[in-house]
Amino acid sequence: HRLVTYFCHQLVTNSKMMELKRSETQLIEAVSTIITEEGFSKIGINKIARTAGCDKVLIYRYFGGLDGLIAVWAKKHDFYIQAYDTFINRIETVNEANLKQITKEILLAQLHFIRENKMHQELLLWELSGGLKFKAIRDLREENGHKLQKILEQKVDTKDLNISMYITLLIASINHIVLSTLEYPLFNGIDFSSDTSWTIYENTLCDYIDMLFEKFNR
Repeated sequence: HRLVTYFCHQLVTNSKMMELKRSETQLIEAVSTIITEEGFSKIGINKIARTAGCDKVLIYRYFGGLDGLIAVWAKKHDFYIQAYDTFINRIETVNEANLKQITKEILLAQLHFIRENKMHQELLLWELSGGLKFKAIRDLREENGHKLQKILEQKVDTKDLNISMYITLLIASINHIVLSTLEYPLFNGIDFSSDTSWTIYENTLCDYIDMLFEKFNR
């Protein structure tokens, strides 16, 4: 009898856990659906709950509120929130000779991610338009991205105090050119609807990194 009771309890527990996971997934997917169809400005507790087919109370129960839900969503769609987990092990163990290569890999990964991820494009465009909500996304991005860069900087043997600024300019260049050419592909006379232009841009980005490391190593 006790064994039967135990197995029944386990079945109920497992069923509740599956239902919890299903509801969480539905809420996260609802955020993507709303952004894709209507944009970030339409994101709200009631809208998400209706789209997911869930009670809005679950947003508070599972995520602590709207900001918490958006932060979880952003972990799948924001490059620098993901980048720390993706690259930290390699950066911590990399030798100085390979620092230049991993810097190139991170920045090229950012470029490819933004070009291919429509959700991230929407997020950045919404922020640039003056969207002030969802501070949690920016906090996570700043925390993870800056932490990753600081560890990288500690590996570089240089007295140049502007290293953060140099990298910031490259990051900003990637974001700006990708977003600026989404609707109108010409930028400073260069046609970014051409794959050749993007290949040249990638090569030029790597050239800049080569020059930076030459400067750092003087």
